[in-house]
Amino acid sequence: MSTPISGPGPARQSSAPQPDPGPASPAGLPFNRRIRIVAEVLDHPEELDLLQQVCDVMGWPIREALAGETTVTTDASWTLRVLEIRIRAVRETAVEQAVATLDTLAQNAELSLHCRDATLVERVQRPQIEWHLRGRRRPLSRRISHALHLAIRTGEHDPHAGTVRLVRVPTGLDEPRPRRLARTRRAARAEFSHHPLALRRLDPEVHEVGSPSVSRGWHVLAVLALVFTATAILLLGAGLWPAVGLDNPRVGGPLVALAGSYLLGGTLLAVRRTPTHRALPWLVPLAVPLAVPLVPWLGAIVQRAYLSPFGVRPTLGSDGLGNIQAGLWVLCVFVATALLPVAYLGWMRFLAPSLRVQGPWLSWAPAVTLGLGMSMAFSLLILHTAANSGAENRALATAGHDIPDYFGVSAEYACVEPTSREAPYYGATPPRSIPVVIFGQSGDRLEFWDPAANQNTSIRLEDARIKIVPDSDTPCAKAAQ
Repeated sequence: MSTPISGPGPARQSSAPQPDPGPASPAGLPFNRRIRIVAEVLDHPEELDLLQQVCDVMGWPIREALAGETTVTTDASWTLRVLEIRIRAVRETAVEQAVATLDTLAQNAELSLHCRDATLVERVQRPQIEWHLRGRRRPLSRRISHALHLAIRTGEHDPHAGTVRLVRVPTGLDEPRPRRLARTRRAARAEFSHHPLALRRLDPEVHEVGSPSVSRGWHVLAVLALVFTATAILLLGAGLWPAVGLDNPRVGGPLVALAGSYLLGGTLLAVRRTPTHRALPWLVPLAVPLAVPLVPWLGAIVQRAYLSPFGVRPTLGSDGLGNIQAGLWVLCVFVATALLPVAYLGWMRFLAPSLRVQGPWLSWAPAVTLGLGMSMAFSLLILHTAANSGAENRALATAGHDIPDYFGVSAEYACVEPTSREAPYYGATPPRSIPVVIFGQSGDRLEFWDPAANQNTSIRLEDARIKIVPDSDTPCAKAAQ
């Protein structure tokens, strides 16, 4: 019976957006670090065969050491082998993790193997400048005809439309950029002049040589769409849609459609060919039931922020459609803001495929981190907006005006008369001549706000007589009659 071989299993795929897992070994395990190890193994056929089996299971290359590759020496009964450990690890600790993984596998397989030398394999970066061979810009009628042929798939397309070939010319960084561009452009034109396919050879009458920056117009459009969507979300979070006329369905409807198309389209482009794309069919149905209890809770937080200037708490009667609307307000702003950097990442990767692996600003970590940070900031902005609305309505009540409804929070006016002079209360003395503002009762107590004293008061229901009046101008003496 053969000895079982154990090793680290494949990493669990999370439902959050993940970066491309990178290349995979024959065993299907993704990796992002390569560590070359010179190991000594007992020079027996069984040991060498078992080591080969271990490496085959893990998908690690193994070979004999090349002449002059290492100065490590070993005894006559041992021989050297060079292994390349391919694992997922942080760069700073990749070597230690690779050696520990190999030691664990050797111990579990009862393999006589010892690591003698280990080094991290670094990717060799060679500066290059990219040049594209494109067909010259055609008249508008020719471009429209070409687009129609592409749409109906007739196959009668322009063979020189767009980038038909590109070359990358190695360059150094020790010369000025203009000279470097001129030299590489000449080298690229020389390469473009030779190709087995006649249509892919440089023809000055048909082709032109340019850099990848010719598609900058699409990039600018993606950035403008990003600014447009971010501005719309900011106005929504700050509660300024009515101030700019976006509460009108004829104006706000197209705006929501455009912003939603940018967010959904960019997000789908960003998560395609990732574990999240495969998990979306069950993630979305799972998220909908989770949002059912979340929306009222978020709405209660908005109502609490609105009532904070009055010094009272939301009551049970404040639940309802307004509470749901307030919760959806927070949820929509949070989700849209979280998806904004991810959508921009998806559009940029779609419009500029060559930028997929260039620069950390097109990676997942900055996009997700920035999106979550902006979501929290915009959510706090909503609470700040609700508190400002409460302060503005409190000023209206102080000036003697009625308070409008706010997401299910409805203000009423009542005359409060304590049943006795010793009736206990918290806060300011309940006024006897003017109505106070109440937002419903909280259990066996009544919390109200006195516009004259600009303070809140709490009293037990059994210690006061309450009379609801139609507005703030109704005298309590008249209401008592």
